[in-house]
Amino acid sequence: MNSLDLLEDRLVTFTQSQQFSGIEPRVLHAIKLRFIDTIGCALAGYNEGPAKIARHLAAQIRSTVEAGVIGSAGKSSPEMAAFANTTMIRCLDLNDDYFGKDGPHPSDLIGAVLAAADAAHADGTWFITSVAVAYEVLCTLVDTVGIRERGWDYVTYSSLAAALGAAKAFKLSQSALRDSLSLAVTANVALGQTRLGELSIWKGMASANACRNGIFACLLAQAGVSGPYLSFEGKSGFVQQISGPLDLSRLGASPLRAGIVYLKKWPVFYSAQASVDAAMKLREKVQPAEIKSLVVESYKRLLGRGATDAEKWAPKSRETADHSVPFCVAVALLDGDITSHTFDSERFLDQDAIELMAKVTLREDPAFTKQYPARWNCRLVAETVAGVRHEIHVSYPKGHPENPFTDTEVEEKFIRLAEPLIGMARCRAFLDWAWRLEEADNIGKLFSLLAIP
Repeated sequence: MNSLDLLEDRLVTFTQSQQFSGIEPRVLHAIKLRFIDTIGCALAGYNEGPAKIARHLAAQIRSTVEAGVIGSAGKSSPEMAAFANTTMIRCLDLNDDYFGKDGPHPSDLIGAVLAAADAAHADGTWFITSVAVAYEVLCTLVDTVGIRERGWDYVTYSSLAAALGAAKAFKLSQSALRDSLSLAVTANVALGQTRLGELSIWKGMASANACRNGIFACLLAQAGVSGPYLSFEGKSGFVQQISGPLDLSRLGASPLRAGIVYLKKWPVFYSAQASVDAAMKLREKVQPAEIKSLVVESYKRLLGRGATDAEKWAPKSRETADHSVPFCVAVALLDGDITSHTFDSERFLDQDAIELMAKVTLREDPAFTKQYPARWNCRLVAETVAGVRHEIHVSYPKGHPENPFTDTEVEEKFIRLAEPLIGMARCRAFLDWAWRLEEADNIGKLFSLLAIP
């Protein structure tokens, strides 16, 4: 008889016990908001290079159990549909974010849950419940231990959260749930090198691969494959080798964490959102050509992630540019906007951007570091050639729980992203359906609503 893995048991028991009736109204509303936002991000990423690659690969796979691909009339196997869906969701780095001790994008998991729910012909309530499970597991794990500091990528957590969310959608038994989790956690540890130096296309596909692997773990378990015992607490298990001690005591505590995940206004990494907000306000006071020097003062984490690597000061790829604080601030000042086209056009190679970036200095404010993550302070201090000093301070970027999007603003973001592909009438039809998501008798209707002509 194998000894009980208490961490594994805690995760499985939570997943199996979660019911739609236990989701508070405000959390239900938050999930709908994030669902709308996520689908908008996926449609906006539809024509990006990584999305085309993922859909091409998914289209080559045929399966007796099929799942839909966002924007397409075609079907694929559940795991490849999840890969394609999450690649589209992540392409523009515009989907939601969460910060405990690491920074995952919880809505990446919607790509996995959606594929599993479609394959299982799940209704809206079951889909919502499965999304709530996936969000809660991922956010609980990153609240406990940030594995990035240990050299691992956060998508290591995403694979097991995707497995549990998908297993819920598939309505797997308790034993199959355990096997899905064990298979996902023992086989899918990802290296942190994904997010260092000059960032590659893989940076935006790593979560998609984690979602693919999470669903594949479910399919293996569903077919009768057992996973290793003591996958967390064993001698060579996850805790010993990867994470260190995990405290899951707050898993499932009210309110569920899906209600507090952050949304994004700009297609840049989340810690740069406040920097861009501040740059937009600074632009109202001074023209870029007048600036002699520009200091960005913020907390230590922002400076470490947005400027430490030399490549962030001279980006050569989209993936590096949207994670570069100097570039994000410079282009916001120069253009008065940041869109997906900012990176499509390789704006980061233009001389005016390079020259303005050279005037930027990043500096830690120890007081800001102490206040983070309760406050996301960013201060821009510009000195003009004429000697005039301008200062802008932002504490919470748009989309933070302390400065949230309204329902109307989420709709407007969705329409801005989706209308060029599916038209206004279908945008309105989708929004009407999504606001009544719990009434859907089959989540698969989504794909006909969003199929791009």
